[in-house]
Amino acid sequence: MIFRPALRPGAPLLRRDATHLQVGTSPGIVVDDRPGLVALLRLLDGVRDVDRLAVMAAHDIPELTDDVREVLASLRAAGAVVDAAEVEPRRPAARAVGFVASAGASDLVAATRAALASSGLVDLSPGEPELLVVISYGEASRSVYEQASVLGLDHLPVVIDEDRVRIGPFVRPGRTPCVSCHDLHRADWDPAWPALVHQLGQRPPHARPTALAGLTAHAAAVEVAAEIMAVLDGDLPRTVGRCLVVGPGHDQRAVWNVAFHHRCSCDLLNAA
Repeated sequence: MIFRPALRPGAPLLRRDATHLQVGTSPGIVVDDRPGLVALLRLLDGVRDVDRLAVMAAHDIPELTDDVREVLASLRAAGAVVDAAEVEPRRPAARAVGFVASAGASDLVAATRAALASSGLVDLSPGEPELLVVISYGEASRSVYEQASVLGLDHLPVVIDEDRVRIGPFVRPGRTPCVSCHDLHRADWDPAWPALVHQLGQRPPHARPTALAGLTAHAAAVEVAAEIMAVLDGDLPRTVGRCLVVGPGHDQRAVWNVAFHHRCSCDLLNAA
């Protein structure tokens, strides 16, 4: 592999004292200075490889008498220099993520899309998504989740519930607990829940969720975006078999588990 050196991303090159340099401040990496080292470090743009840097140093930095390859290897071992190929930022890419959003959820959808775009994800309106994100103001109609399950489509429920946002459970049909499991568990301690959720899923929402604070909405959007990125990166999202609740304050979190329910058909699929 070709090594293209670059200074540690985001780390400034500083003069610590007469005989030492420092790369970064968190907490920073201290290196012994020597004639020509600063000039060499300023050439590290992540584009030139070591051989090219050695040629340039021999021509332009005659005061640097140490072997360039050895110097860079030492700095890399210390963490002051990295291989640019290993730290390239995520490039914008089109990934198949679909959104279903109810009226009143537009602000949360927009904030989630912005968080995803800043992470390098673009073009989020595909015809055949890898993941369906259902963002609703109040409980969504269960037919949305049922259709996704029938199609074998991974889906993530996101519910604006008064002054907080419930994220999950993330559903991989036939393999993880589903929204029906969530409903059945709730009905175990609240027998009226099936009647309530039916009404909630059918009622027209207000124009906007005024009870949800703006900072809480943005905090929830970051959490939703993190779940989406985890799924697309092939990692296990935190909301598999659980719900994550953000709010009422932007820094408040709650988590509860959602297991397979013995009366849910998805549990039968899981056991098959």
